[in-house]
Amino acid sequence: MIHMRVKHWIAGGLAACSALVIAATAALAQVATVTVNDLNVRSGPGTSFPVTFVLRRGDRVEIIRRQGNWAFVVGERGGEGWVFGQYLSTTAPSPAPSPTPTNDVFRGTGTIDNARYNGSGESQLVIGRQNRDGSFSLTGGRFNVEYIGTVRSNFEGAVELQVNQFRSSEMGYRTVSASGTCNIQTSGGTSVSRSFCSVTGSGIDHGRSNFSGR
Repeated sequence: MIHMRVKHWIAGGLAACSALVIAATAALAQVATVTVNDLNVRSGPGTSFPVTFVLRRGDRVEIIRRQGNWAFVVGERGGEGWVFGQYLSTTAPSPAPSPTPTNDVFRGTGTIDNARYNGSGESQLVIGRQNRDGSFSLTGGRFNVEYIGTVRSNFEGAVELQVNQFRSSEMGYRTVSASGTCNIQTSGGTSVSRSFCSVTGSGIDHGRSNFSGR
């Protein structure tokens, strides 16, 4: 009876040790990058073992465990086995730079005066940094108008938008050809303080808008 109990204790102890080894191995796993043109993946930790796969420079691998100078890896592109650890870099990659904004955006809250709407609302001016494209929109409740075109001038907060397209909630948001201008005053580098737009075009009977910021 005692002999059987000892066997159970030994078996239980071995199982616990195996679990600890597996947990420790998983905790040591890390990502690395191959630093040589061709890196042989072998079936065992040494040059006497056959090559089973070849990793390329820049390939990413996960290091599962190490044995001396050798590391057992799993490749992102494929391949699983032992490689010489000297040819792996575990340096964390530099964080990607934040994307550079492609537009300047100005917003304002105030009063809209239009043939189809008069009341509180919001304005938004978008100016492309890579080109001279621009758009100016006014929104109040379900009402919306948008003037689209080219920025002719932008000096000391005074923006002139040459409008060639127009769309609105009143026209089912269809984009139509238009002709006219928007003169917009900005402040603080981010806000719209006031504007006056006047455009004409086929089917447009509400192309004039005033905006006064609060």
